[in-house]
Formats: sequence, C-alpha cells, structure tokens
Amino acid sequence: MAQRWRELREAYPRIATGMVLGIAFLLLTDLVVAYERLQYGLELARIRAAMTETERQRVDAIAASEEHRLAIAVELARRQALGDTELHLAVDTENGLLYLERQGARLREMRVHLAQEATVGTPPDAVLLVPPLGKRSVARVVDASYRWPVPEWVYVDRGWPVPGDRQIPGALGPLAVFLDSGAVLYSRPATGPLSDVSYVLPGSVRAEAPDLEAIRENLQPGMAVYFH
Repeated sequence: MAQRWRELREAYPRIATGMVLGIAFLLLTDLVVAYERLQYGLELARIRAAMTETERQRVDAIAASEEHRLAIAVELARRQALGDTELHLAVDTENGLLYLERQGARLREMRVHLAQEATVGTPPDAVLLVPPLGKRSVARVVDASYRWPVPEWVYVDRGWPVPGDRQIPGALGPLAVFLDSGAVLYSRPATGPLSDVSYVLPGSVRAEAPDLEAIRENLQPGMAVYFH
C-alpha cells in the first residue's frame, strides 16, 4: 500500500497533494462538528443542572419522543430567560405575550400577535418563514421615519400590486425592532401592506404601538430576546 502511494505521488504529484488536502479538510470538518457537539452537550448539561428534578423529568419525557424536539428548544429558551440577570425580552409564543423581564421578574406584560408559518416568494426562490424560536438579540431599533424597503413578496402575499418605489417611511409602524435573525418586532402602521389588523408579517411579531413606546428606552442593540 505504501509503495503504491509513493508511486502515485511521484507520477501525479498535484493529484496526490489535492487528495491529502481534501482528506485534511474532511478531518478538520469532523473536528469542528465534534467540538460544536461537545459545546452543545456542555451547555445542555449546565442548563439541566439548574433545573429542579420535576423539570428534568419533564424535559426527559419530552425528549423521549422525536416529534417533540421543538418542545425541548422551547423549554431550554424558557430556562435561559429565567436565569438571565440582564434586562431582556421574552415572548410566550403559545399565549401571545411579550414580557420585559430580568431574572424571572416580569416588569411589563404586553399582548402580541405572531405570524403563522408561511411559504413566501415563487419557486425556485420560495422561502418558508416560521415564527422565531430560541434566543435572539436586538440588532436595530427604528421609528416612523425609517424607510423600510418592503419586500416584493409582501405585496404578492397580500394580493397588492407591487409599486415601483417600495421604500416606505413608517411601513413598520411608529416603532420597530429588527432582530439578528431577520425577524421584526413591529407595531401596526397606519398605511401600507402591513396596516391590515388581520395580517401579521410572516416570520415576525406584531405588538401594540403604546406597549413598544412604553419600553422604548429599554430597547438597545444586543438586548436578548427569548422566544419560548
């Protein structure tokens, strides 16, 4: 085997070098995946250690069924929110509530509307948008002066004609919060494709403008937002 390898390397040095680099890349990829698995396992162990015995039994019971993996993510996000000592937002996706809280202490409770799972765009560029889940963070806070470039698929989804100029000031309402995942926490605008009270932007969350205004001074880039 060693003799054949030497012969191959001498006859085709570039191919041999490429093979070695390819194998090295695959090994490196395996190491990265193994490291990420280890980090996930350590984080999971840390969170489990902070749970009560009853909560651990509850998570274990959920984990016993493959179809309930999302429920595990919800439970972990809830635990993270409860243990976060910094001021943060937490969204109860099941009950449609948004909390401003710190380490489990709820400072304000607000009603919100979450969009249903939806496929937007047209094939082959169709994209499935689902409600946020897990930990996110605030990327940017904008007011009514922000000219939001409304995606073309929003007009198509609403059955509206697509205008030539889609940069509309106030299209996300008086106040809106962009998250690092691309989702938006916004308030209903007076005009535009999101003004319909029965419509919520897919993949995002709509809150009442007075509620967002009430916590405006607390909304800062980097602030954690937990969806559970």
